[in-house]
Amino acid sequence: MNDKKIIIDYWLEKSKQDIGSAKDNFKNTRLQNTVRDLYFSFFHAFSALLFKDNKAFKKHRQVRAILHRDYIKEGIFPLKWGKTYDWLFDNRQKADYRPLAEFDIDEIKPLIDMAEIFVNEITKMIK
Repeated sequence: MNDKKIIIDYWLEKSKQDIGSAKDNFKNTRLQNTVRDLYFSFFHAFSALLFKDNKAFKKHRQVRAILHRDYIKEGIFPLKWGKTYDWLFDNRQKADYRPLAEFDIDEIKPLIDMAEIFVNEITKMIK
C-alpha cells in the first residue's frame, strides 16, 4: 500500500468516526458537539478527495473555497453539498467559539443522514 492511499484511507476513516461521534452526541442532546462532529465528517471526507486530486490547503477556509470553485462550480458536486458545508462551517464556528450557542434538534437531525451520504459519495469517487 502506498503512502498516498494510507493517508486517503485515514481521512475517510476519520470522517466515519466523526459521524459516529455525531450520532452519539445527538443521542445525548449535545447539539454543539454534534454540529462540530458533522462539520469534521464533511471536512475529513473532502480532505481525502483533495489529497487524491493533489490539491493542497492550509486552512479550513481554503477547503471551503476549493469545494465551491473546483467541485460545485464545475458541476462535480450538486449545490446542496456546498450549502450544507457552508452551514456546518459557519455553525461549527458558533458551536466552538460563541458562548451559549443553541441549535434546533429538528434542524440537526437530517444533517446526520446527509453527512453519511456525503461521505459515501466521496468514498465512491475515490475508489
